[in-house]
This record gives sequence, C-alpha cells and structure tokens, in this order.
Amino acid sequence: MGKTVRIEGRDIPVVRETDVIVVGGGLAGVAAAVAACRHGASVTLIEKSIVLGGLATLGHVCVYLPIDDGRGHKIYGGLAEELMRVCVRYSQDSTPEQWRDGPDTAPEDSPRYMSNFFIPPAVLALDEFVQQEGVDVVFDTVFSEPIMEGNTVKGIVVENKSGRTAYMAKVFVDASGDADLVYRAGAETETLKTIVSHWFHELDFDAMKKGIEEGDMLKAVPLRWLGLVPSGQAGDENMELTCDGTTSEGVNEYIRISRGLALDWLKKHQRPDYAMLTLPFMPQFRMTRRLIGKDELRYDGEYHIESSVGCVIASLDEPATVYEFPYEGLITDLLSNVLAAGRMVSAEGRGWAIMRFIPACVLTGQAAGTAAALAAKENCSLQELDVKELQRQLENDGVKLHRPKGTEGNVPVRRRRGAEAPPECGPQINRFYVRTDDRDGIRQSQDTPDEHV
Repeated sequence: MGKTVRIEGRDIPVVRETDVIVVGGGLAGVAAAVAACRHGASVTLIEKSIVLGGLATLGHVCVYLPIDDGRGHKIYGGLAEELMRVCVRYSQDSTPEQWRDGPDTAPEDSPRYMSNFFIPPAVLALDEFVQQEGVDVVFDTVFSEPIMEGNTVKGIVVENKSGRTAYMAKVFVDASGDADLVYRAGAETETLKTIVSHWFHELDFDAMKKGIEEGDMLKAVPLRWLGLVPSGQAGDENMELTCDGTTSEGVNEYIRISRGLALDWLKKHQRPDYAMLTLPFMPQFRMTRRLIGKDELRYDGEYHIESSVGCVIASLDEPATVYEFPYEGLITDLLSNVLAAGRMVSAEGRGWAIMRFIPACVLTGQAAGTAAALAAKENCSLQELDVKELQRQLENDGVKLHRPKGTEGNVPVRRRRGAEAPPECGPQINRFYVRTDDRDGIRQSQDTPDEHV
C-alpha cells in the first residue's frame, strides 16, 4: 500500500432504524425489499443510483429471460413471475400468448415464457411498485462500511448529499451485486473477472420499417450488443476483454473499453438514417464477487435439496435442467444477520452463471427478504431460523420449492453456440430483439455461453 492519511474520528448521525436494510436496488434488491415488507418488516432500500432495476435498467440488459423450462413447465413463480409483469406493465410486452395468464403449464412446443421491455416504463413501474408495497427507498446513496459488533452487523455507514450518515437494522440483505457488504463485514468470498460487453438501443430506417410493417415496437427500436458475445468472429486480440468489477481500476477499465467499442461503432455507422439512442449508465458486469456460504449451488450436484428456497434453471437451455437452491447458499456462519441475494449468492462454476440470470436473482431476493423479515420478527440469527417456516411462507407466496413433476428428465439438447447461429445473430438471441449481425462489433467467447448473457 502506498501513502496514507489519517482522518480524525467523528460522530456519525443515525438517520433511520428499521427491521431490514437492503443494500442495492437491482431486481434482486427490489424483490428482497418487497418480500420483507409483505411479511411485516419495516424496510429501507439503499440504492447508489437514482434508478431501480440495476443491470436490467441502468445496464440495458432489458430482457427478462425465460422462467419456464422449454417444455411447457413454469419453473419460477412468486416475485420472479410478478416482477416480469411489473417490467412490462407500461411497456411493450412480448410475453407469448400461451403464458399470458400465468399458467403452471403450457403446451410443450410453446415459445419460452419471457419478455423484452423498454427501460423508462420499467423504471417508472418499479418506482410505483415499491411505493405501493411500503418500501422506503433512499436513492443516490452509496454503501461505505458496516458497523460491526462481533459477527453481527448493527448498521451501515453511507455517503450521500447529506454527508456521511448511518442506518441501523436488525437484519441486512446484501443485493449489491458485488458482495460489498458481506465482503467488508468479513465473510469469505470469491472474485472473478468479467467479459466486456455493451448493450444499447439504436434506430435505423430499415428497423423502423420492419417494426411498423409488423406492428412491433420492439423490432422498430432494437438492442445492439457489442463486445464479447457467445458467437461471432474474433476482434482485436490485443484488447483486454475481462475486467475486475471489485476494484476502481477494473470498473474504469471496463467503462473505457465498452465506450470505446460504442464510439468505434458510431464512427463507422454515422449516417442520416441511423441513430444511437441510448447508453448504459452502469458497467455491464456479469459476475464479479460472490459469497462462499454454508452451502452452494453446484451445477452437477444433487437435484433434490431439503432446505430448498426455490428452483433455478439456466434459462437459455432447452430443455433446462431444474436445480434447487439451498437456503444455506444465502448465508454464512461468519455473519449472524446478513443474507446475500442476486448474482452474488453462493454458487460454484457454471452454477454461478445460472444464478446471475434475472429470474434467479429475483428468486433469491424474495427468499432473502422473506428470511430477513422472519428473523427480525423472531429476533433470531439466520443460522437459527426455522427453515421449514421459511419454506412454508415462500410456497404460500408462489415459489416452487422443488422440481415440478415432469421436469426430472430435462437434459439440455441445445445451448447457444456460435456454430448454430443463423447469419444475422446467435441462436435464441433473435427472439430477444438483440442485434449482433455486424461482425466488426463482436468478439468470440470460448467459455460457457450462459456466462455471457
């Protein structure tokens, strides 16, 4: 470490004391906060930006990936299904007709249960949603450090326009995406560099014409995907394509590379009939740092988990193998009152990639928020929590705890691979209205494709 400075200690004002604090307002954090509120807890949600939704909104990954298994079985219920509906409430909705009424099953050859959505309407719908549920959201506020008493987090220190202040609570949910709270509180974690990709909306006369002809707004204003994708030709081999999302240096390097890709694209395609409409306003990291918990999701592990808090799938596999996520993957013995939610839960290898899909993030958010409310009410540690009672509450709220009947034999026969791509885009990307057709903007992935969506 280089040069240091010492700052004299000072008293920090406590702004609020609540039952549950959620750090991070992505879809996992929204689910955690709403679930905790619905189970009687007072909840404060701390969000560093001024927008809810995280990668799904600020990051422009505005594709709510499938919540079915590809064979007509709904895998995600509860808030994972409800938040899909919220995101499309005031937006264009591409949910297939077979799934419009939210059935548990549909014909086996049905399109996948998923939808694209436009970002501004989704942001406003999320605002309305959390307000109606009674969540106290504090925007433009950055988590700084935990206030510890032994292995218990008593509060958090934050920074915003009011200066440095503190928020206190009985239980905490870390939905930061980067395990910031659990890491700084002393939990064991794992870090991973992530690929660089860049999504944005664009407009051109050909797309507009096609969208108008087909009456499809999503086709009129498609997404563009630059950077490293699962299919395409290799680009500049000298460009560093992975960055560390847990350091300032890594974040800034990611931004430099991704915006460089966007600028190169714009320079090449600047013409009267083309417009780059949007830019992501957060780096589109996939996986950065995750909790190493009491247990973890193993991609090739057991299918039946006694302490399951819900089923998860690799949403792009067809059919998708159904796994059960353990309650112990949300907690660690090193912290008595902090749960993880979202892409940073305890999962190894490709299991980690599965847990960063939007539906899985929302599932773990709902489980963590429900557990937090229960622990606050019972005044117990998360290790002492009655898991059976947690499961009962989750099941009552629509979560599918164990594999639905008929999904036991699901083995993927198709995953997104470049060799299977039609000329204009990778397989399955076309149904997401995501353009990847100009090879100058694509760099090939040699890794597991699900890690890159």
